[in-house]
Amino acid sequence: MKTPYFMILAAASFLGTGAAFGQGFINLDFERAQITNVVFGVIPATNAFPGWTVTAPYVFYNDASLSGGSISLLDTNPPSSLPPIQGRNYAFLVSAGVPGYGSISLGQTGQIPLWARSITFWVSLGQMQVTFNNQALSFNAIATTANYSVYGADLSAYAGQVGQLLFTMAPLTETSTLDNIQFSPSVVPEPSRLVLAALSTLLLCFRRWNKSEH
Repeated sequence: MKTPYFMILAAASFLGTGAAFGQGFINLDFERAQITNVVFGVIPATNAFPGWTVTAPYVFYNDASLSGGSISLLDTNPPSSLPPIQGRNYAFLVSAGVPGYGSISLGQTGQIPLWARSITFWVSLGQMQVTFNNQALSFNAIATTANYSVYGADLSAYAGQVGQLLFTMAPLTETSTLDNIQFSPSVVPEPSRLVLAALSTLLLCFRRWNKSEH
């Protein structure tokens, strides 16, 4: 028995509709910023971070708060002490600095890809809290450079789920950059494995150096 054409068409429409499975996350590298309506260094949050919900008293463009409690969009011409991370734009979070004042956060609601087993992001401070649907994600440093570290967290339990991904700076955490958030089908290495890998690399380098000396 042949399947009626209208049923095939309906199925195709269902599978191709994002609403059937939830809206995917967007602007995870902050490159969709619309630099307009900047007044005295302050920019509307919807222009600076399309797709994201910002919890902060102020959002700055290429500037930063001196008294805390702000989120900034920085590009390739940031304050001199803050070199670019990846691409053109990145976020800079400044905590309120006063207990009880409230947290500074960037959040977005979307669907974790069905194939995702982990999430990685680039930050300069590992004290940032990351949650999905109010569940804290345990993350580890998987690479380090002079300006930032790459952190990864296991997401396998949330694959396909719709919820809020939230990056939060608690009071007194001071400052942190954030950029290049990515979902990955790979499993995040455990800290012990990273240490063993680093030791193995050092041992291999030592052996090669030792042979070259002889």
